Amino acid sequence: MKRRMYSNTIVLLVIVIAGCTPTLPDNLNFVDEKEVYGNIAKIRNVLSNIYSGLPGGYNDIGASWLAAASDEAEEVNNAEQIQSFNLGNITTAYNPDDVWEKHYNSIYDAMVFLQATDTVTWKYLEISNPTEYASRTALTKQYRAEARFLVAFFYFELVKRYGGVPLVDKLIDKNTNWMEHYPRQSFADCIDHIVFYCDSAAVDLPPTQDAGNYGRATKAAALALKARTLLYATSELYNQPGNSDPLRGYTDGDRASRLLLAAQANKAIIDFTPAFQFHANYEGLSHLGTTKSNEVIFERRLPASNTFEKQNMPVGFSLGQTGTCPSGNLVDAYEQLNGLPFDWNDPTLAADPYANRDPRLAKTVVVNYSTFGKEQDSVEAFVGGAHGAPRDRATKTGYYLRKYVDENLDLTLNERSAKQWVYMRLSEFYLNYAEVMNELYGPDAAGAGTLTITARAAVNSVRTRAALKLKALPAGYTQDDMRTAIRHERRVELAFEGHRFWDLRRWMMASQTLGAPLRGVRIEQQQNGEINYTPVVVESRVWNDRLYFYPIPQTEVIKSNGVIVQNKGW
Repeated sequence: MKRRMYSNTIVLLVIVIAGCTPTLPDNLNFVDEKEVYGNIAKIRNVLSNIYSGLPGGYNDIGASWLAAASDEAEEVNNAEQIQSFNLGNITTAYNPDDVWEKHYNSIYDAMVFLQATDTVTWKYLEISNPTEYASRTALTKQYRAEARFLVAFFYFELVKRYGGVPLVDKLIDKNTNWMEHYPRQSFADCIDHIVFYCDSAAVDLPPTQDAGNYGRATKAAALALKARTLLYATSELYNQPGNSDPLRGYTDGDRASRLLLAAQANKAIIDFTPAFQFHANYEGLSHLGTTKSNEVIFERRLPASNTFEKQNMPVGFSLGQTGTCPSGNLVDAYEQLNGLPFDWNDPTLAADPYANRDPRLAKTVVVNYSTFGKEQDSVEAFVGGAHGAPRDRATKTGYYLRKYVDENLDLTLNERSAKQWVYMRLSEFYLNYAEVMNELYGPDAAGAGTLTITARAAVNSVRTRAALKLKALPAGYTQDDMRTAIRHERRVELAFEGHRFWDLRRWMMASQTLGAPLRGVRIEQQQNGEINYTPVVVESRVWNDRLYFYPIPQTEVIKSNGVIVQNKGW
């Protein structure tokens, strides 16, 4: 990584304002305030460019995404680079999800912005135009807080992949080989660093953003990132008994104190004012477009497009090319409406497998004989059907993706729709809170202070909300039972929202999930028209425990002359 990094010594950067939009941080010049007094719009443009470094969400690994490297899905195209995860082909030289340089560049951009705006006072307006002076001063303060939030966000994305990473927060000459001077810091220090930046940002961020600023950070977004970070810090992967490697987790054995902090932080989101509320319908959360939902805490607003639809609509509908096929592993996890698990060994259930199931299933997955598309045509996923094998690019698993796909688009007319990717929403934080409360107190005990909701009550808030109306979890669960129930709820509630891939790692469940056979269903139509469903293995997958932490790119290790140490096993 040649381009950028930081040091404990501030070095003055002399750069000039660019005339284009968005403005790159390297093109800011705040050495002479007279040159920037009228450039509050340019300051905003620079910040907008830093936001552009956030993960895109949709098909973020080539034409696929991390869901297809977990037990959520299978990519129909074997040539997609996401298959490197499933085949065990990740190396120190090749990782399709390597974000090391990308996110350090974004952190650099944010730090340039923070240094550059640190000298802006707008003093010349204080007497002549006090209203404008107050407005610009407040906006500059807010924009700086947004930059601090983005620093925290990018560091979290690095830490959850690599463990402890270099922490550097002052600027140096970008041609300096910073890696020779900045070793990786402990996982604990990295978590503290992220939390510090979240808290610092929250102080100066507004509680909400107006319609023209949706997608920008708020106080709640900063506190929610803190809460998520503290949840990860409590996880099994980072709290292994006897761990002596500070880069891979804690070495003090004091998990209880971390659980308490995580519980308090996640409860703060549940209690946040103005209050977040569950969205009126589950499917609407993946089709918000330009609208605002009171469940969404932080999202990215994206321009109108149809790329995701082209890549993921079922083949046979418009110009759809299938792409992501939800797995049988996921589909089988959706319970029956009576609260009991689905079981293929029950002949009654196997004969009509998708009836009377958790309503989130039908809103997430297209199953055989579902209706789909603008004309609500019937999907024939069975062998020989209009959308089944042996048709090229037909589903491998017997299922197609519905969540996020705008099925009303006519791709032959190049119709498009606005997109937004939701990074954080209310349901996650009820489930985060439930997870840590169960570890602290078990299913049915509250804690001191603000911890007034039990783990079971938090899960039931998600399950029984108006959009779902599922059966509440009953009393009588053991702690192990509740742990299983919470993990189940995360799996189906947050399906395809970017959590499962990381949850299985932090829970240290990858060997029995990511390394397990990926399943689907073979669907066959009989001569009398009846349909037979047979569970099948779609793909045998490879897992190695070294993948709990990504390899540091070997080029970075080499350039650091050994100062940056490689993760174990690589």
